[in-house]
Amino acid sequence: MSGHTHSGLSNFEEREKILPSQKILTNFGLQSGQYLADLGAGYGFFALRAAEMVGEHGKIEAVDIEPERLGSLKVRAQERGVFKRVETHLAKGETIPLPQQSVDIALISTVLHELNNPLGYLQEAKRILRAQGEIWVIEWQNKETPMGPPIAERRPSDYWVSLMEQAGFVNMWVQTLQPAFILIKGN
Repeated sequence: MSGHTHSGLSNFEEREKILPSQKILTNFGLQSGQYLADLGAGYGFFALRAAEMVGEHGKIEAVDIEPERLGSLKVRAQERGVFKRVETHLAKGETIPLPQQSVDIALISTVLHELNNPLGYLQEAKRILRAQGEIWVIEWQNKETPMGPPIAERRPSDYWVSLMEQAGFVNMWVQTLQPAFILIKGN
């Protein structure tokens, strides 16, 4: 794991300005009734918005390595009335504690650059996806930005696409989201 801090990541209003969650999830194609795994869910920035969007027949599996973040996510899920749709899972290292073929979507937001083995993690994500499942990745652009990790930890989008293809994903599309992000989708 890298050394940059995650201070401020619990401030959803500030994050929403640079990373508009509903717009991004809509752009990726989130539908009512889907099962989404938010891998590296943190405080629930995407998990909570996704829980609102998938409706009562959908489910969010929120995975993180920090029990405090998952605890905060549970409290926020209760406050937002989506508690029944959100299940939290404590991960150990870079494995994903979910069964094979259990979700429609694996969302990995600003996590891959921090991992020791991003290819292995993408293979784990592939394992938990149902047939026709999709992976949605959000990463930092490979340029200096006012926020985010040091430039040394960032990679160009074609690097991430290549890793995703090595993990077995196809039909990739990439979009730039200013000021600092790239969105990548595959299945």
